Formats: sequence, structure tokens, C-alpha cells
Amino acid sequence: MRRLGTLGAGVLALAFALALPLAWGGLPALRSSLDFPLAAWGTVLLLAVLAACARAWRQLLLLRRLDAAPGAGLNLAVSLATETAYTLTPGSTGGLPASVWLLRRAGVPLSAALAVSAADPLLDALFFAIALPVAAVALTLETDVPLLREGAWLVSALLLVALGSAWLLRRPLLRRAGAIAWRRPRWRRAWHELRCSLRDLIRGGVRLWLPQLLLATLQWCARYGILAVILHALGHPLPFALLLLLQGVALHAAQWTGAPAGVGGAELALGLALGAWMPAASAASAVLLWRIGTLLLPTVAGALAFMLLGARRAQALPEPG
Repeated sequence: MRRLGTLGAGVLALAFALALPLAWGGLPALRSSLDFPLAAWGTVLLLAVLAACARAWRQLLLLRRLDAAPGAGLNLAVSLATETAYTLTPGSTGGLPASVWLLRRAGVPLSAALAVSAADPLLDALFFAIALPVAAVALTLETDVPLLREGAWLVSALLLVALGSAWLLRRPLLRRAGAIAWRRPRWRRAWHELRCSLRDLIRGGVRLWLPQLLLATLQWCARYGILAVILHALGHPLPFALLLLLQGVALHAAQWTGAPAGVGGAELALGLALGAWMPAASAASAVLLWRIGTLLLPTVAGALAFMLLGARRAQALPEPG
């Protein structure tokens, strides 16, 4: 029942994300959305596929480093389903446990599943901590939006503080977790294997982490480029640096609401921001199409992958005894 409640909340949030832009944009926004060019839809779909493949490739490289990679198709299904779990749960809290469960379902050892599931969001945070200030500087060269620029620096600072704190506290946290695991004989071997997996990832060096950062850049630029394509097709093009900042700041701020995918806060923040450069109906139509390309399409693909993996016979390795 609890899972059904979480899923129901996610579905309601998805419906609300699509209905909210129409609520303030009205019939003009709906007509503009229905008249969206087919060629532009093709570009949106291509960017969505590119973002999904980049994320799956990131995961595959990490798993290969640990000699625990499933087949490429199975890995893609796990990646799609994991992203849906992050999206449809309040505050993305279901993403990490779902990632571990799905990787185990694909036959990945528990230690590798835990290590890879932890590394993925940390790398995302590092990307945004770098990308948002760079976009803010680039935007300053074209136009001056003080509030947005300051928001970018604030989000970046918060991400860097969180990453720095996690790095500085890693040893005490690991010792504490190790002490808990050591009291339970069944967990001792699993804890030792997890530490080895984390150590292997950290020691991957430039050959592992540079491709990871490049793939994260490709993933998020493709995902955020969807809005650029939409606005260009609607006749209201804006600089990509501005759009990266608008989406990055709006989505990160909306996550604090606890709503799945920041629903409600993200649409309002982005719609109000876009309204400074275009009519309200165009802004509402852009937000609706943006949510279809960045939320609805990935969620549908991930839900299908989730059902496929759920119906698949589990091949996870047995737990350490």
C-alpha cells in the first residue's frame, strides 16, 4: 500500500506539472502547444534520448570499473527506471534505494550497487557546482540579470559546501558505519566489499572521472537544451547560458518543496522568469512543452523499464553470509 501511495503521489504530481501551465496560459497556451512543429518534436525526442544514453553510459563505466557491469541494454533499463524513481518520489528520496534494488535485480553485487548509486548523485552535484558559475559569468557578458546570477552563485556554493562536508566527514562516517556493521556478523563481509568498491572508484583517476564529467555535461546540456529548442520553435530564442541558469536554479530551489520533481515550484519559477522575455501565453506553452520533454517522456520510458525489470526473473547475487 505504501508503494502504491508513493506511485499515486508521483502520478498526481506529473499530472499537476502538465496542468499548471495551462491553468495560467489558458487556450492560447494550449493552441500554441498543439501547433508545435513536428520537426521540433523530433529534436526534443533526440535530445531526451541523448540525455538518457549519456546517463546510462556513466553508470556503465562505473560498473565496469568494478567488474560488475550487466549488458548494455539491461544497464540502460536500470538507468531509465532509476531516474523515474528519483523523479516520482518526494524530494527524490526513492532514487537511491531504487537504484540499489534495480542494480541488484540486474545481477550487480550489493557492494558495487551501493557504491555506484552513491557516486552518481555526487557527480551531478559537482557538475552543477561548476556549471552554474560558468553560466553566470557567460551570461554577464551578454546581459545582466542580478537576481538570477546571485541565485546561481548561491546554489553553487551550497552544492560545494555539501560536497566538501561529505568529503571531510567521510572517514568518521565510514568508521561509524563500519562499527555498526562489525557488530553484525552477516554484514562484515558486505561492509568490507563496499569499502573496496568505493576505494576502487576513487582510485579510478582521470581515466574514469574525466569521461564521467564529460558525460554528465553531455547529459545535462542535452536535457536543458530541450527548452532552447522549444523557445526557438515558438519564436522566442534565448541564450543557452540563461536557460541553463533558469532551469538549474528553478529546479534546485523547487526540490526544497519536497514535491516530486519540484512540481509546482519549478513551473511557477520558470514561467515567471520566462515571462520577462515573452508573452504569458508563450511562457506557459514553453513550460508545458518543457515538462513533456524533460519529465513526461523520461518518466514513461522509465516506468516501462521498471515494469520490465520487475517482471524479469531476479539474477542478483546472493547476500554475503
